[in-house]
Amino acid sequence: MSTEIVVFKSTEAVLADLAAKYKGVVFDVATPQGMANAKASYKDINAYSLILEAARVKEKAESLAYGRKVDSEAKRIADQLDALRLPIKAQVETETKRAEREREEKVRAEEARIAAEEKARRDAEQAKLAEERAEIAQKQEAIRKAEAESRAKIEAEERSARMVREEADRVARQAREVEEAKAKAVRDAEEARLRTEREALDKARREQEERERAERMKREDEERAERQRVALKARAEQDAKEAEEREERRKVAEKGEARAVLEMFVKRYGHLKEFAPVVKAIKALKREYSIDLALTRPV
Repeated sequence: MSTEIVVFKSTEAVLADLAAKYKGVVFDVATPQGMANAKASYKDINAYSLILEAARVKEKAESLAYGRKVDSEAKRIADQLDALRLPIKAQVETETKRAEREREEKVRAEEARIAAEEKARRDAEQAKLAEERAEIAQKQEAIRKAEAESRAKIEAEERSARMVREEADRVARQAREVEEAKAKAVRDAEEARLRTEREALDKARREQEERERAERMKREDEERAERQRVALKARAEQDAKEAEEREERRKVAEKGEARAVLEMFVKRYGHLKEFAPVVKAIKALKREYSIDLALTRPV
């Protein structure tokens, strides 16, 4: 039987041309001309779509009328068949449902039996587990009590040992503090003694230095006084010596001057007779003191 529909041939004939003309074409719809071209192309293709739809509706209307006639005739015959078939079907279904119910009841009874047995087994297991848990709990409680008693005993022993250690530490600490206090007292006493000795030595040293300084100053004063005395004595002796020398020089000068005067007198007036006694006395004086008038001139 051919499935070709003649009324669709005219539209199908232009598909190749439409595909060649419009397939894959991208229109520049952002421009007025591009938008106009796109709308015209759509309108061209849509015209064939409208023709196709009209042919489909017309062709199917005839088919639908025939189909309704077919359905009506088939229903009439089927109703007559059902009048014969359905009573038999009802009998079969009734028996089937009864047998199904019986089977289901047996299944439910078996399931109930199995559930009861399972529940009894679980209850027995739970009871056994409860008994075992109670026994375990009792044993755990006994262990806990034993551990608590042991821990309490150990803690008591530890407290006792700690108290003994603490007491021993306290006694040792007190003894150590006493020894440290004694040692500190000895150190303090020794430091005080050494400090007293240092202070006494410092005082003695300062006093010795003061005495030495006083003696040094006294000695320096005495030496300075002695130097001054010696200097004054030397100066006095020097002054006396210089005075004596000056006096001696003065006397020598006077003598020289006298000699010079006498020599000049003898030289100037020795030829005069009236001075002859004077000249004679001058010559005698010269002989008496062995004075060379030429050598006794003042320097």
